[in-house]
Amino acid sequence: MNPAEFPIQTFLIELNHHFQNVDHPGLSGMLQDMITQPPSPNPQLEAKTPYFKKELDQSIQDMNGSTHSLKSLVNDLSANASWQDASRGVPEFMKKGYSFTEIIGQDGFFLHDSLRLGFFLQAPWIDYPAHAHDAEEWYLVLSGRAEWQIDDDVYQAEEGTIFHHPPTAGHRMLTFENPLLAIWIWTGAIHGRYWFVGHEEIDCQLK
Repeated sequence: MNPAEFPIQTFLIELNHHFQNVDHPGLSGMLQDMITQPPSPNPQLEAKTPYFKKELDQSIQDMNGSTHSLKSLVNDLSANASWQDASRGVPEFMKKGYSFTEIIGQDGFFLHDSLRLGFFLQAPWIDYPAHAHDAEEWYLVLSGRAEWQIDDDVYQAEEGTIFHHPPTAGHRMLTFENPLLAIWIWTGAIHGRYWFVGHEEIDCQLK
């Protein structure tokens, strides 16, 4: 799919509907601005299939509850996105256990200078250790379940759950028998540091 053929405005309207109860004027303003002036397509992007392709297909099929309105849009975007299988270059902290793609951003399907938005897929039975970053972050869980920890507070993630990670807040995700698929959004210091809790001296840049 050519990015210019994808209805990005429809996707953003649906996404904004899910975030409409989030009390954060900065996020709301950015989403509204992109709806009014949709980001430009990135003609240079080449599609790349994720390592966890089977898990991705399962996760999209499981979007049958509160996120069902996004299902076909997520399916089309995910099939044409450039997926990365990330370890942050520090295998002793986090071996390959998740895939992610940037849909909107400087390296995304659509271009944006001050926001990053994409899909995150965590495989079953993976403990993503507590980590943090300078960017402010939101997650919208599209399918799957997980134990989700933010600093010292523990939550249960399920379809439709929204999580907010303030800058530098430690967060950890533990999946069980099913994969977890989510939309992630970074704002603020999107080019800042990323580190694992307890190893703050190591800036884990993507390799």
